[in-house]
Amino acid sequence: MTDLGNLSEVELDVLKELGNIGAGHAATSLSKLLNKDVYLSVPEVRVGEIKNISSEFIGEIVAGVIIALQDLEEKKSGYLYIMFPEKSARKIAGDLFCMEDLDEEMYASTIMEVGNILSSSFCDASADFMDITLLPSPPNFAEDVPTAVIDSVVSQMAKNSNHVILFETSLSSYSNIEVYLALLPEACLLDDMMKIMGNYERGYLIHLE
Repeated sequence: MTDLGNLSEVELDVLKELGNIGAGHAATSLSKLLNKDVYLSVPEVRVGEIKNISSEFIGEIVAGVIIALQDLEEKKSGYLYIMFPEKSARKIAGDLFCMEDLDEEMYASTIMEVGNILSSSFCDASADFMDITLLPSPPNFAEDVPTAVIDSVVSQMAKNSNHVILFETSLSSYSNIEVYLALLPEACLLDDMMKIMGNYERGYLIHLE
């Protein structure tokens, strides 16, 4: 089982690059959807312990989608959780329909579709970077504090993994909108990440020599 507890600075840089690639493609997709310039960056990549998961997430209620990831053999690769603080979620939904007030069914459906588009873009770009296949499941919408949403997922993952990778992102356009992406990888996806890290680090050391 891959242990993320003690990563080198180079390995963390590779994780950040992975997040930047996925987030950049997600930003492009959202920009096309809103027909506005959108900038999305990954200012921080954190590796947190599952037992301390509550301290790794924001405490406010968010709207978002959680997507299960699997490979071509239908083995679980992990989960991707895309969260929008309520103000940001309603801003995005309202902009898409040019309406300030949407009924709850339309609001939830819109955020679920936006989350689906962002997750597909993130997964496709990340999978290309690692030269693997990641298949996202249909998104499940939830509006709650993040830890409540992922509680059952984390309970299952704790059987095989000790850590979770968090890509904390910020999105900006003509008005401030926040989006958070959390990648919760299973052991098989961690192994793929570690292979990329190992190749990158070896290339880095050869370059120094």
